[in-house]
Amino acid sequence: MHDSLLADANPVRHYQGEPFRAHRTIRSGIPSYLSHAAALRGDAPYLTAVAEDGSTTTVTYQELDEYSRRTAHWLRTECAVPPGAAVGLLPVNDAESVIGLFALLRAGNPALVLNPADPTARLTEQTGALDIGIVLRGPRVPEDSLTGSIRLPDPRRLPPPPPGNVEAPADPACDALYFGTSGSTAASKLVAQTYANAIANAEAVRRHHGLGPDIRILGCLPIHHVNGVHFTLIATLVAGAHAVLAELFSPFGYPSLLTTYRPRIASVVPSLLDALTETWRRPELPGNFDYFVSAAAPLSTTTARAVHDRFGARVVQGYGLTETTNFSTSMPADLSDEAYRRLVLDADIPSIGIPVHGNEVAALTPDGSLAEPGVTGEICMRGHNVMSRYANNEASTAKAFRGGWFHSQDLGHQTVDDESGRTVFVITGRTKNVAKVRGETVSLEEMERVLRAHPGLRDAACAAVPAPLLGEAVSAAVVAPPELADSELRAYLRRHFAEGVLPARIVRVDKVPRTATGKILRPALRDLLAPPAQ
Repeated sequence: MHDSLLADANPVRHYQGEPFRAHRTIRSGIPSYLSHAAALRGDAPYLTAVAEDGSTTTVTYQELDEYSRRTAHWLRTECAVPPGAAVGLLPVNDAESVIGLFALLRAGNPALVLNPADPTARLTEQTGALDIGIVLRGPRVPEDSLTGSIRLPDPRRLPPPPPGNVEAPADPACDALYFGTSGSTAASKLVAQTYANAIANAEAVRRHHGLGPDIRILGCLPIHHVNGVHFTLIATLVAGAHAVLAELFSPFGYPSLLTTYRPRIASVVPSLLDALTETWRRPELPGNFDYFVSAAAPLSTTTARAVHDRFGARVVQGYGLTETTNFSTSMPADLSDEAYRRLVLDADIPSIGIPVHGNEVAALTPDGSLAEPGVTGEICMRGHNVMSRYANNEASTAKAFRGGWFHSQDLGHQTVDDESGRTVFVITGRTKNVAKVRGETVSLEEMERVLRAHPGLRDAACAAVPAPLLGEAVSAAVVAPPELADSELRAYLRRHFAEGVLPARIVRVDKVPRTATGKILRPALRDLLAPPAQ
Protein backbone atom coordinates (compact mmCIF):
# COMPACT_ATOMS: atom_id res chain seq x y z
CA MET A 1 0.00 0.00 0.00
CA HIS A 2 1.07 3.58 -0.59
CA ASP A 3 2.00 5.62 2.49
CA SER A 4 -1.14 7.79 2.19
CA LEU A 5 -3.36 4.72 2.16
CA LEU A 6 -1.55 3.19 5.12
CA ALA A 7 -2.10 6.39 7.09
CA ASP A 8 -5.86 5.98 6.72
CA ALA A 9 -5.90 2.16 6.86
CA ASN A 10 -4.19 1.74 10.22
CA PRO A 11 -6.68 3.75 12.33
CA VAL A 12 -9.58 2.12 10.45
CA ARG A 13 -8.57 -1.21 12.03
CA HIS A 14 -7.93 0.20 15.51
CA TYR A 15 -10.44 0.13 18.36
CA GLN A 16 -10.19 3.07 20.75
CA GLY A 17 -6.77 3.75 19.22
CA GLU A 18 -5.46 0.22 19.83
CA PRO A 19 -4.66 -2.44 17.20
CA PHE A 20 -5.93 -5.99 17.60
CA ARG A 21 -3.77 -7.97 20.01
CA ALA A 22 -4.27 -11.71 19.87
CA HIS A 23 -3.01 -12.27 23.42
CA ARG A 24 -5.99 -10.35 24.78
CA THR A 25 -8.42 -12.95 23.47
CA ILE A 26 -8.89 -16.37 25.02
CA ARG A 27 -6.78 -18.05 22.33
CA SER A 28 -4.37 -16.70 19.73
CA GLY A 29 -5.75 -18.23 16.53
CA ILE A 30 -8.23 -20.59 14.88
CA PRO A 31 -6.01 -23.71 15.26
CA SER A 32 -5.59 -23.05 18.97
CA TYR A 33 -9.36 -22.64 19.38
CA LEU A 34 -9.85 -25.99 17.63
CA SER A 35 -7.30 -27.77 19.83
CA HIS A 36 -8.45 -26.09 23.03
CA ALA A 37 -12.12 -26.89 22.38
CA ALA A 38 -11.27 -30.51 21.61
CA ALA A 39 -9.36 -30.84 24.89
CA LEU A 40 -12.01 -29.06 26.92
CA ARG A 41 -15.25 -30.11 25.22
CA GLY A 42 -14.21 -33.41 23.62
CA ASP A 43 -17.38 -35.40 22.98
CA ALA A 44 -19.70 -32.39 23.16
CA PRO A 45 -21.38 -31.62 19.82
CA TYR A 46 -20.00 -28.71 17.84
CA LEU A 47 -22.19 -29.18 14.76
CA THR A 48 -25.37 -30.99 13.82
CA ALA A 49 -25.90 -30.69 10.07
CA VAL A 50 -29.50 -31.35 9.02
CA ALA A 51 -29.90 -32.36 5.37
CA GLU A 52 -32.92 -31.48 3.25
CA ASP A 53 -34.27 -35.03 3.68
CA GLY A 54 -34.05 -34.74 7.48
CA SER A 55 -30.97 -36.92 7.94
CA THR A 56 -28.38 -35.59 10.36
CA THR A 57 -24.62 -35.63 10.83
CA THR A 58 -23.18 -34.63 14.18
CA VAL A 59 -19.55 -33.59 14.59
CA THR A 60 -18.08 -33.34 18.08
CA TYR A 61 -15.37 -30.89 19.04
CA GLN A 62 -12.86 -33.74 19.12
CA GLU A 63 -13.89 -34.82 15.63
CA LEU A 64 -13.77 -31.27 14.29
CA ASP A 65 -10.20 -30.95 15.54
CA GLU A 66 -9.11 -34.35 14.24
CA TYR A 67 -10.92 -34.22 10.88
CA SER A 68 -9.73 -30.69 10.09
CA ARG A 69 -6.14 -31.83 10.84
CA ARG A 70 -6.53 -34.78 8.48
CA THR A 71 -8.01 -32.63 5.72
CA ALA A 72 -5.28 -30.00 6.15
CA HIS A 73 -2.65 -32.75 5.85
CA TRP A 74 -4.41 -34.11 2.73
CA LEU A 75 -4.40 -30.64 1.24
CA ARG A 76 -0.67 -30.29 1.80
CA THR A 77 0.40 -33.80 0.73
CA GLU A 78 -2.12 -34.95 -1.86
CA CYS A 79 -3.01 -31.60 -3.44
CA ALA A 80 0.49 -30.12 -3.04
CA VAL A 81 -0.87 -26.79 -1.84
CA PRO A 82 1.96 -24.76 -0.26
CA PRO A 83 1.44 -22.78 2.96
CA GLY A 84 -0.08 -19.36 2.36
CA ALA A 85 -1.52 -20.17 -1.07
CA ALA A 86 -5.16 -19.15 -1.47
CA VAL A 87 -7.64 -21.97 -2.15
CA GLY A 88 -11.16 -21.68 -3.52
CA LEU A 89 -14.00 -23.31 -1.61
CA LEU A 90 -17.48 -24.04 -2.94
CA PRO A 91 -19.30 -24.97 0.28
CA VAL A 92 -22.83 -26.05 1.05
CA ASN A 93 -24.44 -26.41 4.45
CA ASP A 94 -23.04 -29.82 5.34
CA ALA A 95 -20.43 -31.27 7.67
CA GLU A 96 -17.79 -31.90 5.00
CA SER A 97 -17.84 -28.28 3.84
CA VAL A 98 -17.55 -27.02 7.42
CA ILE A 99 -14.58 -29.30 8.10
CA GLY A 100 -13.01 -28.23 4.80
CA LEU A 101 -13.28 -24.58 5.79
CA PHE A 102 -11.60 -25.16 9.15
CA ALA A 103 -8.93 -27.30 7.47
CA LEU A 104 -7.97 -24.35 5.29
CA LEU A 105 -7.95 -21.98 8.26
CA ARG A 106 -5.72 -24.25 10.33
CA ALA A 107 -3.42 -24.97 7.38
CA GLY A 108 -2.77 -21.26 6.87
CA ASN A 109 -4.32 -21.25 3.40
CA PRO A 110 -6.70 -18.33 2.87
CA ALA A 111 -10.08 -19.52 1.62
CA LEU A 112 -11.85 -17.75 -1.22
CA VAL A 113 -15.42 -18.61 -0.24
CA LEU A 114 -17.51 -19.01 -3.39
CA ASN A 115 -21.24 -19.25 -3.97
CA PRO A 116 -22.03 -22.57 -5.71
CA ALA A 117 -25.10 -20.97 -7.31
CA ASP A 118 -23.07 -18.27 -9.06
CA PRO A 119 -22.58 -18.51 -12.83
CA THR A 120 -19.37 -20.17 -13.95
CA ALA A 121 -18.17 -16.90 -15.48
CA ARG A 122 -18.40 -15.10 -12.13
CA LEU A 123 -16.64 -17.94 -10.30
CA THR A 124 -13.89 -17.95 -12.92
CA GLU A 125 -13.49 -14.18 -12.60
CA GLN A 126 -13.16 -14.40 -8.81
CA THR A 127 -10.67 -17.26 -8.80
CA GLY A 128 -8.68 -15.57 -11.55
CA ALA A 129 -8.46 -12.35 -9.56
CA LEU A 130 -6.52 -14.19 -6.84
CA ASP A 131 -4.67 -16.56 -9.16
CA ILE A 132 -6.33 -19.54 -7.44
CA GLY A 133 -4.79 -22.85 -8.46
CA ILE A 134 -7.17 -25.23 -6.72
CA VAL A 135 -10.86 -25.11 -5.84
CA LEU A 136 -12.48 -27.52 -3.41
CA ARG A 137 -16.21 -28.25 -3.50
CA GLY A 138 -18.65 -29.70 -1.02
CA PRO A 139 -19.97 -33.19 -1.78
CA ARG A 140 -23.40 -31.86 -2.76
CA VAL A 141 -22.02 -29.26 -5.17
CA PRO A 142 -22.39 -30.35 -8.82
CA GLU A 143 -19.12 -31.27 -10.48
CA ASP A 144 -19.77 -28.89 -13.38
CA SER A 145 -20.12 -25.84 -11.11
CA LEU A 146 -16.50 -25.05 -11.89
CA THR A 147 -14.32 -27.08 -14.21
CA GLY A 148 -11.41 -28.71 -12.41
CA SER A 149 -12.79 -28.34 -8.90
CA ILE A 150 -11.95 -31.15 -6.47
CA ARG A 151 -14.54 -32.82 -4.28
CA LEU A 152 -13.77 -32.60 -0.57
CA PRO A 153 -12.92 -36.06 0.75
CA ASP A 154 -14.71 -37.86 3.55
CA PRO A 155 -12.42 -36.90 6.45
CA ARG A 156 -13.18 -40.16 8.26
CA ARG A 157 -11.34 -42.02 5.50
CA LEU A 158 -8.26 -39.83 5.50
CA PRO A 159 -5.13 -40.90 7.38
CA PRO A 160 -4.08 -38.81 10.38
CA PRO A 161 -0.98 -36.63 10.09
CA PRO A 162 2.22 -38.38 11.15
CA PRO A 163 3.37 -38.00 14.77
CA GLY A 164 5.32 -34.82 15.35
CA ASN A 165 3.54 -32.95 12.56
CA VAL A 166 3.59 -29.37 13.88
CA GLU A 167 1.27 -26.65 12.62
CA ALA A 168 2.76 -23.21 12.23
CA PRO A 169 0.20 -20.73 13.57
CA ALA A 170 -0.80 -18.07 11.08
CA ASP A 171 -0.01 -14.46 11.87
CA PRO A 172 -3.29 -12.81 12.98
CA ALA A 173 -2.65 -10.08 10.39
CA CYS A 174 -2.52 -12.63 7.54
CA ASP A 175 -5.44 -13.13 5.18
CA ALA A 176 -7.80 -15.88 6.31
CA LEU A 177 -10.88 -15.47 4.12
CA TYR A 178 -11.93 -13.77 0.92
CA PHE A 179 -15.56 -13.01 0.11
CA GLY A 180 -17.07 -11.38 -2.93
CA THR A 181 -19.35 -8.49 -2.07
CA SER A 182 -22.97 -9.02 -3.05
CA GLY A 183 -22.79 -6.51 -5.84
CA SER A 184 -26.23 -5.17 -4.92
CA THR A 185 -25.21 -1.54 -5.50
CA ALA A 186 -22.01 -1.72 -7.51
CA ALA A 187 -19.60 -4.11 -9.16
CA SER A 188 -18.59 -6.90 -6.81
CA LYS A 189 -15.20 -6.66 -5.11
CA LEU A 190 -13.19 -9.24 -3.17
CA VAL A 191 -12.95 -8.50 0.54
CA ALA A 192 -9.84 -9.72 2.37
CA GLN A 193 -10.49 -10.67 6.01
CA THR A 194 -7.69 -11.58 8.42
CA TYR A 195 -7.49 -14.16 11.19
CA ALA A 196 -7.69 -11.21 13.59
CA ASN A 197 -10.96 -10.10 11.96
CA ALA A 198 -12.45 -13.57 12.40
CA ILE A 199 -11.43 -13.88 16.05
CA ALA A 200 -12.47 -10.32 16.93
CA ASN A 201 -15.92 -10.76 15.38
CA ALA A 202 -16.45 -14.13 17.06
CA GLU A 203 -15.45 -12.73 20.43
CA ALA A 204 -17.80 -9.75 19.95
CA VAL A 205 -20.68 -12.09 19.08
CA ARG A 206 -19.92 -14.32 22.06
CA ARG A 207 -19.98 -11.37 24.44
CA HIS A 208 -23.03 -9.68 22.97
CA HIS A 209 -25.27 -12.75 22.95
CA GLY A 210 -23.84 -14.43 26.03
CA LEU A 211 -22.87 -17.58 24.12
CA GLY A 212 -21.17 -20.46 25.85
CA PRO A 213 -21.14 -24.24 26.32
CA ASP A 214 -24.50 -26.02 26.11
CA ILE A 215 -26.08 -23.13 24.19
CA ARG A 216 -27.58 -24.16 20.88
CA ILE A 217 -27.72 -21.88 17.83
CA LEU A 218 -29.94 -22.68 14.85
CA GLY A 219 -28.48 -21.53 11.55
CA CYS A 220 -29.83 -21.90 8.05
CA LEU A 221 -28.06 -19.13 6.17
CA PRO A 222 -25.65 -20.41 3.51
CA ILE A 223 -22.07 -20.82 4.65
CA HIS A 224 -20.78 -19.29 1.44
CA HIS A 225 -22.03 -16.05 3.00
CA VAL A 226 -20.15 -14.00 5.60
CA ASN A 227 -22.94 -14.35 8.18
CA GLY A 228 -23.08 -18.13 7.89
CA VAL A 229 -19.31 -18.47 8.26
CA HIS A 230 -18.69 -15.99 11.05
CA PHE A 231 -21.83 -16.21 13.17
CA THR A 232 -22.96 -19.82 12.77
CA LEU A 233 -19.53 -21.45 12.51
CA ILE A 234 -16.66 -19.41 13.95
CA ALA A 235 -18.55 -17.69 16.79
CA THR A 236 -19.96 -21.08 17.82
CA LEU A 237 -16.44 -22.52 17.97
CA VAL A 238 -15.05 -19.62 20.00
CA ALA A 239 -17.99 -19.86 22.43
CA GLY A 240 -17.84 -23.65 22.76
CA ALA A 241 -21.51 -23.75 21.76
CA HIS A 242 -23.49 -26.12 19.52
CA ALA A 243 -24.52 -25.11 15.98
CA VAL A 244 -27.47 -26.76 14.29
CA LEU A 245 -27.02 -26.08 10.57
CA ALA A 246 -29.92 -26.68 8.21
CA GLU A 247 -29.01 -27.44 4.61
CA LEU A 248 -31.89 -25.29 3.38
CA PHE A 249 -34.61 -23.10 4.81
CA SER A 250 -38.15 -24.37 4.36
CA PRO A 251 -40.97 -22.46 6.08
CA PHE A 252 -42.78 -25.77 6.50
CA GLY A 253 -39.82 -27.70 7.92
CA TYR A 254 -38.27 -24.92 10.01
CA PRO A 255 -40.76 -25.16 12.90
CA SER A 256 -39.78 -28.79 13.49
CA LEU A 257 -36.12 -27.74 13.73
CA LEU A 258 -37.08 -25.27 16.44
CA THR A 259 -39.06 -27.83 18.42
CA THR A 260 -36.61 -30.71 17.90
CA TYR A 261 -33.33 -28.93 18.67
CA ARG A 262 -34.64 -26.24 21.04
CA PRO A 263 -32.09 -23.52 20.18
CA ARG A 264 -31.65 -20.48 22.39
CA ILE A 265 -31.24 -18.21 19.39
CA ALA A 266 -31.77 -18.61 15.65
CA SER A 267 -29.93 -16.79 12.87
CA VAL A 268 -32.19 -15.61 10.03
CA VAL A 269 -32.82 -12.84 7.53
CA PRO A 270 -36.07 -10.83 7.33
CA SER A 271 -37.43 -12.63 4.27
CA LEU A 272 -37.26 -15.96 6.14
CA LEU A 273 -39.20 -14.47 9.05
CA ASP A 274 -41.82 -13.19 6.62
CA ALA A 275 -42.23 -16.67 5.15
CA LEU A 276 -42.45 -18.18 8.63
CA THR A 277 -45.11 -15.78 9.89
CA GLU A 278 -47.21 -16.50 6.81
CA THR A 279 -47.02 -20.30 6.96
CA TRP A 280 -46.63 -21.39 10.61
CA ARG A 281 -50.26 -21.89 11.58
CA ARG A 282 -49.92 -23.02 15.20
CA PRO A 283 -46.66 -21.46 16.34
CA GLU A 284 -45.13 -22.61 19.60
CA LEU A 285 -41.52 -21.73 20.32
CA PRO A 286 -39.45 -23.77 22.79
CA GLY A 287 -39.56 -22.48 26.34
CA ASN A 288 -35.82 -21.76 26.32
CA PHE A 289 -35.92 -19.74 23.07
CA ASP A 290 -34.69 -16.17 23.50
CA TYR A 291 -34.84 -14.43 20.11
CA PHE A 292 -34.17 -14.45 16.39
CA VAL A 293 -31.00 -12.68 15.23
CA SER A 294 -31.65 -10.94 11.92
CA ALA A 295 -28.96 -9.49 9.69
CA ALA A 296 -27.80 -9.11 6.07
CA ALA A 297 -30.91 -7.17 4.99
CA PRO A 298 -32.96 -4.41 6.65
CA LEU A 299 -35.58 -5.46 9.19
CA SER A 300 -38.93 -3.73 8.77
CA THR A 301 -41.29 -2.77 11.55
CA THR A 302 -43.94 -4.89 9.83
CA THR A 303 -41.79 -8.02 10.10
CA ALA A 304 -40.77 -7.34 13.71
CA ARG A 305 -44.39 -6.79 14.71
CA ALA A 306 -45.56 -9.95 12.94
CA VAL A 307 -42.96 -12.05 14.79
CA HIS A 308 -43.87 -10.39 18.09
CA ASP A 309 -47.63 -10.79 17.59
CA ARG A 310 -47.65 -14.32 16.16
CA PHE A 311 -44.74 -15.93 18.00
CA GLY A 312 -44.34 -13.76 21.08
CA ALA A 313 -40.65 -13.44 20.20
CA ARG A 314 -38.18 -10.64 19.64
CA VAL A 315 -36.02 -10.02 16.61
CA VAL A 316 -32.55 -8.71 17.53
CA GLN A 317 -31.29 -6.89 14.47
CA GLY A 318 -27.58 -6.87 13.75
CA TYR A 319 -25.81 -4.75 11.18
CA GLY A 320 -22.55 -5.09 9.37
CA LEU A 321 -21.05 -5.63 5.96
CA THR A 322 -18.73 -8.17 4.41
CA GLU A 323 -16.10 -5.45 4.79
CA THR A 324 -16.70 -5.36 8.55
CA THR A 325 -16.66 -9.12 9.10
CA ASN A 326 -20.30 -9.76 9.88
CA PHE A 327 -21.28 -7.43 12.75
CA SER A 328 -20.56 -3.80 13.58
CA THR A 329 -23.67 -3.20 15.67
CA SER A 330 -26.50 -5.17 17.22
CA MET A 331 -29.60 -4.43 19.21
CA PRO A 332 -28.90 -5.09 22.90
CA ALA A 333 -30.34 -8.41 24.05
CA ASP A 334 -31.30 -6.96 27.44
CA LEU A 335 -33.76 -4.26 26.35
CA SER A 336 -36.81 -3.75 28.52
CA ASP A 337 -40.19 -4.44 26.92
CA GLU A 338 -40.84 -0.70 26.74
CA ALA A 339 -37.48 0.02 25.10
CA TYR A 340 -37.95 -2.80 22.57
CA ARG A 341 -41.34 -1.43 21.65
CA ARG A 342 -39.98 2.10 21.28
CA LEU A 343 -36.85 1.18 19.30
CA VAL A 344 -38.28 -1.63 17.18
CA LEU A 345 -42.03 -2.25 17.20
CA ASP A 346 -43.26 1.35 17.19
CA ALA A 347 -40.34 2.88 15.31
CA ASP A 348 -40.62 4.01 11.70
CA ILE A 349 -37.41 2.08 11.11
CA PRO A 350 -36.13 -0.49 13.64
CA SER A 351 -32.79 0.44 15.18
CA ILE A 352 -29.64 -1.51 14.35
CA GLY A 353 -28.56 -1.05 17.97
CA ILE A 354 -25.20 -0.28 19.52
CA PRO A 355 -21.61 -0.98 18.41
CA VAL A 356 -20.44 -4.47 19.37
CA HIS A 357 -17.18 -4.94 21.27
CA GLY A 358 -14.10 -3.96 19.27
CA ASN A 359 -15.96 -1.55 16.99
CA GLU A 360 -16.63 2.17 16.83
CA VAL A 361 -19.50 3.52 14.74
CA ALA A 362 -20.43 7.09 13.79
CA ALA A 363 -22.73 8.99 11.45
CA LEU A 364 -20.47 11.42 9.59
CA THR A 365 -21.30 14.46 7.47
CA PRO A 366 -19.72 14.91 4.01
CA ASP A 367 -16.89 16.97 5.54
CA GLY A 368 -16.03 14.11 7.92
CA SER A 369 -17.43 15.67 11.08
CA LEU A 370 -19.78 13.90 13.47
CA ALA A 371 -23.45 14.43 12.59
CA GLU A 372 -25.65 15.80 15.35
CA PRO A 373 -28.06 13.32 16.98
CA GLY A 374 -31.00 12.72 14.65
CA VAL A 375 -29.22 14.27 11.66
CA THR A 376 -28.57 11.94 8.72
CA GLY A 377 -24.98 11.14 7.84
CA GLU A 378 -22.99 8.28 6.36
CA ILE A 379 -22.59 5.35 8.72
CA CYS A 380 -18.85 4.78 9.17
CA MET A 381 -16.96 2.22 11.22
CA ARG A 382 -13.51 1.52 12.56
CA GLY A 383 -12.20 -1.26 14.75
CA HIS A 384 -10.96 -4.82 14.84
CA ASN A 385 -13.71 -6.14 12.55
CA VAL A 386 -12.77 -3.94 9.59
CA MET A 387 -11.31 -5.84 6.65
CA SER A 388 -7.69 -5.70 5.61
CA ARG A 389 -8.51 -4.35 2.14
CA TYR A 390 -10.23 -5.05 -1.14
CA ALA A 391 -7.91 -7.61 -2.71
CA ASN A 392 -5.94 -6.24 -5.65
CA ASN A 393 -8.02 -3.07 -5.64
CA GLU A 394 -6.05 -0.26 -4.03
CA ALA A 395 -8.25 2.50 -5.44
CA SER A 396 -11.44 1.07 -3.92
CA THR A 397 -9.64 0.44 -0.63
CA ALA A 398 -8.41 4.04 -0.47
CA LYS A 399 -11.90 5.36 -1.20
CA ALA A 400 -13.47 3.15 1.48
CA PHE A 401 -10.82 3.97 4.12
CA ARG A 402 -10.60 7.74 3.68
CA GLY A 403 -10.26 9.85 6.78
CA GLY A 404 -9.45 6.94 9.07
CA TRP A 405 -12.95 5.41 8.86
CA PHE A 406 -14.50 2.68 6.74
CA HIS A 407 -17.25 4.32 4.70
CA SER A 408 -20.25 2.00 4.41
CA GLN A 409 -22.27 4.05 1.89
CA ASP A 410 -25.22 3.50 4.23
CA LEU A 411 -27.10 6.56 5.43
CA GLY A 412 -28.41 6.84 8.96
CA HIS A 413 -28.37 8.71 12.22
CA GLN A 414 -27.52 8.21 15.84
CA THR A 415 -29.55 9.05 18.90
CA VAL A 416 -29.29 8.48 22.63
CA ASP A 417 -31.82 6.07 24.13
CA ASP A 418 -33.43 7.86 27.06
CA GLU A 419 -33.84 4.73 29.17
CA SER A 420 -30.34 3.25 28.94
CA GLY A 421 -28.29 6.28 27.94
CA ARG A 422 -26.72 4.23 25.14
CA THR A 423 -26.15 5.62 21.66
CA VAL A 424 -28.18 3.65 19.13
CA PHE A 425 -28.13 3.85 15.34
CA VAL A 426 -30.78 3.76 12.62
CA ILE A 427 -30.12 3.02 8.94
CA THR A 428 -32.28 5.09 6.60
CA GLY A 429 -30.90 4.23 3.16
CA ARG A 430 -27.93 3.88 0.86
CA THR A 431 -25.99 6.81 -0.56
CA LYS A 432 -26.48 5.38 -4.04
CA ASN A 433 -30.06 4.11 -3.63
CA VAL A 434 -31.72 7.38 -4.49
CA ALA A 435 -33.56 8.79 -7.49
CA LYS A 436 -33.23 12.38 -8.63
CA VAL A 437 -36.73 13.26 -9.84
CA ARG A 438 -37.10 16.84 -11.08
CA GLY A 439 -34.00 17.63 -9.04
CA GLU A 440 -35.58 16.23 -5.88
CA THR A 441 -33.78 13.40 -4.08
CA VAL A 442 -36.05 10.44 -3.39
CA SER A 443 -34.89 7.62 -1.12
CA LEU A 444 -35.70 4.32 -2.82
CA GLU A 445 -35.47 2.52 0.53
CA GLU A 446 -38.04 4.82 2.06
CA MET A 447 -40.48 4.20 -0.79
CA GLU A 448 -39.83 0.47 -0.52
CA ARG A 449 -40.56 0.51 3.20
CA VAL A 450 -43.83 2.33 2.65
CA LEU A 451 -44.88 -0.06 -0.12
CA ARG A 452 -44.02 -3.16 1.92
CA ALA A 453 -46.15 -1.86 4.78
CA HIS A 454 -49.24 -2.04 2.51
CA PRO A 455 -51.25 -5.04 3.77
CA GLY A 456 -51.88 -6.33 0.26
CA LEU A 457 -48.25 -6.46 -0.87
CA ARG A 458 -45.93 -9.39 -0.26
CA ASP A 459 -42.78 -7.60 -1.45
CA ALA A 460 -41.67 -4.50 -3.29
CA ALA A 461 -38.53 -2.83 -4.59
CA CYS A 462 -37.83 0.41 -6.42
CA ALA A 463 -35.26 1.59 -8.94
CA ALA A 464 -34.31 4.87 -10.56
CA VAL A 465 -34.64 4.82 -14.35
CA PRO A 466 -33.71 7.52 -16.90
CA ALA A 467 -36.64 9.75 -17.85
CA PRO A 468 -36.86 12.56 -20.43
CA LEU A 469 -37.34 16.00 -18.86
CA LEU A 470 -37.41 14.56 -15.33
CA GLY A 471 -33.81 13.34 -15.22
CA GLU A 472 -34.88 10.17 -13.45
CA ALA A 473 -38.15 8.53 -12.52
CA VAL A 474 -39.00 5.86 -9.99
CA SER A 475 -40.19 2.44 -11.13
CA ALA A 476 -41.54 -0.10 -8.65
CA ALA A 477 -41.58 -3.90 -8.81
CA VAL A 478 -44.34 -5.36 -6.64
CA VAL A 479 -45.46 -8.84 -5.66
CA ALA A 480 -49.19 -8.27 -5.37
CA PRO A 481 -52.51 -10.05 -5.97
CA PRO A 482 -54.29 -9.19 -9.25
CA GLU A 483 -57.16 -7.49 -7.44
CA LEU A 484 -54.86 -4.84 -5.98
CA ALA A 485 -54.95 -2.05 -8.55
CA ASP A 486 -52.04 0.24 -9.40
CA SER A 487 -54.28 3.20 -8.68
CA GLU A 488 -54.78 1.97 -5.13
CA LEU A 489 -51.02 1.66 -4.63
CA ARG A 490 -50.44 5.18 -5.96
CA ALA A 491 -53.17 6.54 -3.69
CA TYR A 492 -51.47 4.79 -0.78
CA LEU A 493 -48.06 6.25 -1.70
CA ARG A 494 -49.61 9.68 -2.10
CA ARG A 495 -50.08 9.77 1.68
CA HIS A 496 -46.31 9.71 2.11
CA PHE A 497 -44.78 11.23 -1.03
CA ALA A 498 -45.34 14.20 -3.28
CA GLU A 499 -47.30 13.51 -6.45
CA GLY A 500 -44.35 14.38 -8.65
CA VAL A 501 -42.10 11.61 -7.31
CA LEU A 502 -44.58 8.71 -7.34
CA PRO A 503 -43.55 5.68 -9.46
CA ALA A 504 -43.95 6.31 -13.16
CA ARG A 505 -44.32 2.54 -13.67
CA ILE A 506 -45.51 -0.23 -11.39
CA VAL A 507 -44.46 -3.67 -12.64
CA ARG A 508 -46.02 -6.88 -11.34
CA VAL A 509 -43.41 -9.59 -10.69
CA ASP A 510 -43.43 -13.09 -9.23
CA LYS A 511 -40.55 -12.19 -6.94
CA VAL A 512 -38.14 -9.36 -6.28
CA PRO A 513 -34.55 -10.29 -7.24
CA ARG A 514 -32.62 -10.81 -4.01
CA THR A 515 -29.43 -12.49 -2.83
CA ALA A 516 -29.60 -15.68 -0.76
CA THR A 517 -29.57 -13.52 2.36
CA GLY A 518 -32.37 -11.22 1.27
CA LYS A 519 -30.54 -8.17 -0.09
CA ILE A 520 -32.10 -6.64 -3.18
CA LEU A 521 -29.98 -7.27 -6.27
CA ARG A 522 -30.00 -3.70 -7.53
CA PRO A 523 -28.45 -4.33 -10.98
CA ALA A 524 -30.95 -7.14 -11.71
CA LEU A 525 -33.79 -4.96 -10.44
CA ARG A 526 -32.76 -2.09 -12.71
CA ASP A 527 -32.69 -4.47 -15.69
CA LEU A 528 -36.13 -5.76 -14.72
CA LEU A 529 -37.54 -2.24 -14.49
CA ALA A 530 -35.76 -0.74 -17.49
CA PRO A 531 -38.14 1.17 -19.78
CA PRO A 532 -39.47 -0.99 -22.63
CA ALA A 533 -37.71 -0.51 -25.96
CA GLN A 534 -39.47 1.92 -28.26
